[in-house]
Amino acid sequence: MFSNKIKLSLFLCLSMCLGIGILRFSYTALLPSTREAFGWSAGFASMLGSANLLGYLIGAFWAMKLPQNKTMTTYIQIAAAFGTLSLASCAWGGFPEFWYVFWRIISGISGGLLMILSPSVVAQCSQLQDRFKINFVGFSGIGLGVLMATLFLPYIKQISIQYAWLILFSFALTICIFLSYLIKNLKKQLHEQVAAIQTEEKLGGIFYCLLLVYSTSAFAYVPHSLFWIDYLSHTLQLSPLGINFNWILYGIGSALGAFTAYAFAQKFGNITALKILYSTYVIAIFVAVLNFNPLFTFISSFLTGLLNPAVVFLTSYTILQIYGAAYKKLWSIATLCFAIVQLVGGLSFSFLQHIGASYSQQFILAAAVLLIGTLQLFWFTRREQGLQPPHTQ
Repeated sequence: MFSNKIKLSLFLCLSMCLGIGILRFSYTALLPSTREAFGWSAGFASMLGSANLLGYLIGAFWAMKLPQNKTMTTYIQIAAAFGTLSLASCAWGGFPEFWYVFWRIISGISGGLLMILSPSVVAQCSQLQDRFKINFVGFSGIGLGVLMATLFLPYIKQISIQYAWLILFSFALTICIFLSYLIKNLKKQLHEQVAAIQTEEKLGGIFYCLLLVYSTSAFAYVPHSLFWIDYLSHTLQLSPLGINFNWILYGIGSALGAFTAYAFAQKFGNITALKILYSTYVIAIFVAVLNFNPLFTFISSFLTGLLNPAVVFLTSYTILQIYGAAYKKLWSIATLCFAIVQLVGGLSFSFLQHIGASYSQQFILAAAVLLIGTLQLFWFTRREQGLQPPHTQ
């Protein structure tokens, strides 16, 4: 019915939509309403955010240790199923705090497994000339998931928080069913053995450069991913309409992220496109400080939403394009470093809040850290010609 290229694109898109878009960002979008409905303290809500980051780290480490064969599809199915259950677990209040911490960790583990294993399956099952478009469509799922988690926020007052979580659960369950169907065909294509990992001498230079800037983006992204709504509501004292509008801008930006990276890479080549995207990311985080005009807040919401999936997609694809058979191992390392730095960032920014640091100071710190990573990308790739993606029809 569908070509292998379409099936792979759909499989990766649904995996990213569930693993990152829904399991990761639904909590951030629904946190204020959930806190109010369940009577959670700010400290416990922050703990749940850190629990999810810890789970993501566990999932990334676990995925790195798994063999690169058809057993990956089994773990993808398990991760999708338990991740879906984690959404339903947040639909009711009154459970012990351990219940919510446990399921937020499970949600993070599921996201980490899906983030590494699904692109690795696609890399193994796709033709070389098709990989760029498949990955572009697939990583667009991150933005699609974020958009799904934000589109009904304007109506959150008209529906109970329980229904909001159950709506997301129904989205995730539908994705699980489709993934199970697609995985049946992919199992037949996966080889028991893969080509030998390339020698360590080839891992110098560009990989470590990409690893560093990707890791700094994990730290820089924390304030927007964990505290943005609190900043909009309590520091800027925006109305619910203003907060929802910012989140919708964030969701729309996320939906356009992979496409933007795809277009830039086609025009300028991967390395130059990454330089443009990471430089813009620094600006997008910094302009949040300029809160004297709502326009800057809108710009920050839209661009940070857009640039997170953009740099994830293009960093992942660049590693795949350069290192080929070593992709699963190297993407696992990159995701693991991202998860570690993100967890450290979450704890660091929570500490800064505890000691009274303002949100403006936190945004400046986040932008400064990403600026360091971006500058080293410019310096160490100054002689690179661009790594133009293969021409695609």
